Amino acid sequence: MKIIMKMQFKLLLPIVMGGICVLAIAQESKSKQSVPADKTPQPASAEQAKAQSTAVVTPAVNTNDYNPSSDRSDAAACTKNLEKINVAIEAYRKENPDVPNWLSDLVPKYLADTNVLICPVTKRTGLQSAFGVLDPRLRSSYLYEFTPTDLPEVVKGAWPGPKMTMRGWKRQQMKLAGPDVPLVRCLLHEPALNLSVGGKVYESPVFWELNFTNSTIKLEDFSPHR
Repeated sequence: MKIIMKMQFKLLLPIVMGGICVLAIAQESKSKQSVPADKTPQPASAEQAKAQSTAVVTPAVNTNDYNPSSDRSDAAACTKNLEKINVAIEAYRKENPDVPNWLSDLVPKYLADTNVLICPVTKRTGLQSAFGVLDPRLRSSYLYEFTPTDLPEVVKGAWPGPKMTMRGWKRQQMKLAGPDVPLVRCLLHEPALNLSVGGKVYESPVFWELNFTNSTIKLEDFSPHR
């Protein structure tokens, strides 16, 4: 069944890239609300945000296998992690003009315990979430969707257009799904777990956009440059 599912993902990857920043090249090599309102920062916070925006770090290629757990106790523990991450992000946003560039930006001031960034599936298997952008500064199970990095080449190749960052793409998707667009994701579970921009943890298929398609919103509407 998992082999069939992986084949289905490969067929879908060229069609939908929304939300998970699919690194299709790496996968092939293994098998062959509107945007949250900016909060007015204190002067020191503005300087901190400016420094972050000019120090964008390039993430490493994600080569993790997609081998999700169906254990509900794993999902329950991971949900608690995501809720704690949300508290840390909210604390960060009270002192900064935007969301962090990476989850590692939360450590240690807003998130002292880095074990919160490790899903129980990672503890057991060593795997991190597949397909997406991994934090370049510390080991984390989770995919942070609002990085300021450019869209991956595979995405730009599928949908040519003006230069766009992952963060810009996610904000574009918020015009369709509002604050339910994932901010943080864990693909180590089936179904996947998502922490939304609005602070809600919810389950979805790997392609979270399927939760929000209907007679007027199509899957391709979530692609960049729409």
